[in-house]
Amino acid sequence: MLSQRLRTARKAKGLTQEELAERVRTTKGTISNYENNHSTPPNDMLMQLADILEVTTDWLLGRTDDGAAYVATASAQADHRSLDELLQEKIDDPDDYYFLDGYLEASEEEKKEIRRYWYDLKRQWKTRQVRETRPPSLFDITEELKKK
Repeated sequence: MLSQRLRTARKAKGLTQEELAERVRTTKGTISNYENNHSTPPNDMLMQLADILEVTTDWLLGRTDDGAAYVATASAQADHRSLDELLQEKIDDPDDYYFLDGYLEASEEEKKEIRRYWYDLKRQWKTRQVRETRPPSLFDITEELKKK
């Protein structure tokens, strides 16, 4: 039970065995052994795994089947994050970075104006039934230039 639930929770969090191992300060092989039921984590490791995977030890051990009550979903977490935090995630994408460059440092008034302009532009697209096309991204263009 533990091995299956550990793997399920790890994948739900989008972590590799190696990434999970780094977070709990162990090796990929140890995580693999837990997931393949070759060994069982000690209590302190079990608690660390539960904390990182945002589940309870009871759920990991199969003492309860109500995983929905314990597994924190990404969408529920996103609802509690601020606009700045959500935008910070987008900045990790090179295309979004260039588009949003300076947004996080802008004043609230400037941010409102940018959002107002964006919503107005989207409304115009809908009323004109303009199809959004995807031209090459700035990142793609830059990468193509590097190859030449």
